[in-house]
Amino acid sequence: MANKTDLKPSHRLKIRIWRGVTLQLFLVAVLPLIVLVLIVTYGSLKLHHEGMRSLVASRNLRAVQYAAAGIEKEIDHRTELLGLLSKRLGPAGPLNNAFTNIQEEMAAFEGGVVAIAPDGTIAASTGSGAILEWLAADQAAVLQQQYLKFAPNAAVFLPVLSLDSQFFVPVLVNTTSGVTLVGLFSPQKLLADGLNAITDSNAVTVLVVDNRYDLLFRKGSLDLGENLKTHPGLQEALMGAGGIKYFPTDAGEHVITTNPIQPVGWALMIEESWEDIASPLLRATQNAPLIAFPIMALSLLAIWFGLRRIVQPMQALEEKAGDLASGNFETIRQPVGGILEIRHLQETLIYMAAELKEAQNSLHSYIGAITDSVESERRNLARELHDETLQSLIALGQYTQYALHWNTDPKVEKTLDQVVNMADQSMKNLRRLVQGLRPIYIEDLGLATALAMQSTQNMHPDEVTIHFIQEGVERRLKPDIEMAMYRMAQEALNNVIRHSRAKNAWISLHFRPDSVILEIRDDGLGFDPPADPIHYARMGHYGLLSLYERSELIGARLTIRSTPDEGTHIIIRLTGDAAKFEDEAVSDVG
Repeated sequence: MANKTDLKPSHRLKIRIWRGVTLQLFLVAVLPLIVLVLIVTYGSLKLHHEGMRSLVASRNLRAVQYAAAGIEKEIDHRTELLGLLSKRLGPAGPLNNAFTNIQEEMAAFEGGVVAIAPDGTIAASTGSGAILEWLAADQAAVLQQQYLKFAPNAAVFLPVLSLDSQFFVPVLVNTTSGVTLVGLFSPQKLLADGLNAITDSNAVTVLVVDNRYDLLFRKGSLDLGENLKTHPGLQEALMGAGGIKYFPTDAGEHVITTNPIQPVGWALMIEESWEDIASPLLRATQNAPLIAFPIMALSLLAIWFGLRRIVQPMQALEEKAGDLASGNFETIRQPVGGILEIRHLQETLIYMAAELKEAQNSLHSYIGAITDSVESERRNLARELHDETLQSLIALGQYTQYALHWNTDPKVEKTLDQVVNMADQSMKNLRRLVQGLRPIYIEDLGLATALAMQSTQNMHPDEVTIHFIQEGVERRLKPDIEMAMYRMAQEALNNVIRHSRAKNAWISLHFRPDSVILEIRDDGLGFDPPADPIHYARMGHYGLLSLYERSELIGARLTIRSTPDEGTHIIIRLTGDAAKFEDEAVSDVG
C-alpha cells in the first residue's frame, strides 16, 4: 500500500477533503440528524394515524362486546322468566293462577305471554293483544305442533315478527305437563335500553340486525349507503365471529366493530369515522417538519464550536501524542488550546512524558550497565577458558601423544588415538567458544575484520552461506560501539540460522563521512514485523528486541524490513559523534 507521502498533492487534497472533520461532522451528525427528524416527524404522523385508528377500533370493540353481553343478559332474563313460569304450571289446576302470581315479571314481554294447552287452545294469557292477534284461529295449535319436538324447559327463539309496525321476538318453552308457553318481547325497547348509553354523538352509528338483515335498531346519522348484506363485518357477526373491519369511504376511513348477540343470532355493529376524532391533532402536527430548521441551525453552531474548541485541539494533541510515542518528548509541551478538559489532558500528557523520559533514561542506563556487565563476564570467562581449560586440553593432548609413542599394545593404541582426536576437537570447539565470548579480532583489528571473520568461521556451513561486503574506508569506532554493532550482527545471523531457512546471508558494512551503516539481509522465509518495537516482546520477537535495545544504547537507528517469502533486511545506521573516529570523537568532547 502506498505511503501518504508518496501521493500526488491533488490526491492528498481529495483525501483531506473527504476525511476532513467538517465534512465528516456534516455527514455523520447534521445530515443524519435532519433526516432522522424528518423521518421521525413524518413517521410520527403515520404512527399517529395508526395509533388513533387502533385506539378507536379497540375502544369500539370493547364497547360492542360489553353492549352485546348486556343485551344477552336481558334476553337470558326473559327466558328465565318463562322457565320459572313453566315450573309453576302443575299437571292440573287453572293456569290463570300461575299467571296472576307473576304479572309484574311478565311486563318484560311487551307483546304478552300465552299458555297453549295440550289440545292446542290458549288456556291463559296476559292482557296484551299482540300475541293474541298473532295466535288467532288455529295458529296456536299449529305452532305447538311445530315445536313440540323441543325438550321441555328449553327456550326456543323464533324469527322476528312484525305486528302493527312493531318488531317482536317470539320465545317458546315446552313444559313437562304438555303446556307450551309463548312470549313476545320488543327488541326495539330492549336494544334502546342497552345501546343508547354507548354514545351521544351522531357521528357514531350503532345498529342491530337479525339473521335476515332486518334492521332492529339504529342510532346515528352515518349514511350506510349500501345493502346491509354486503356491509363489512355483519355477515361474520351473524355467523358468530365478531371483530374489527376498516371500510374506506369518500369521506374517510371508517372503523367497523361487530359482535354476535346470542342466543337470538343477531349482529351488533358500531361504525364511525376515526379521522373525525384524530383530525384536530393531525392538523396541529402538520407543522412538525419545521422543527428541522432550528435543529439544523443549532447543529451547525454546535459543529462550529466543536470544530474550533474540541476537534482541532484534539487533532493537534493527537499529532503530539504520536510524536511522544515515537520518542519525541518536546513537542507535547507546545500548547494546543481548546476547552479546559483538553488543556488538562495535555498537562497530564506533559507530566507523563517527563516521567516516561526519566524512566527511559533510567532503563537505558540499567540496560547499558547490564550489557557492560555481561561483556565483562564474557571477557573473564573467555580468559579463564583460554588460560586454564584450553591449556589443560593442550597438555592432555601432549601427554596422550607421549603415551601413544611409547605404547606397544595395539588395543591401547586405538584408545589413545580416540583420546587425541577428542582432545583436538574439544580444543577447536573451545577456541570457537572463546572467540564468540571475546572476539579478539575486534579489539586488535576492528569491526570490519571481526565481521569478515564471522562470515568465514560460520558455525553452520552446510545450512547458510554468509557473504561479507565492505564499502568505504574503514575507521575505528569506540570499543563499546564496535562491540555493540558486532553483537547485533551476531544476533541477526543467529536469527537467520535458527528461523529463516535461508541459503544465503549478506553482511554489508558501509563507511561514509557522516555515518556508518551495518546491513544484514537473507533470502529466507521472511515475516511480518510489528509496526512498533513495543510489540516485539508480546509477539515473541526477543531477538529483535535485543537489537532495538542495543541500537538505542549506542544512538543508532534500527530499521527492519521483511515480507513473507521475500527474506529480511536489517539496517543499523550510526550517525553523529558515534560514527566518527574514536580519537576524533574524543577530541570533540575535549
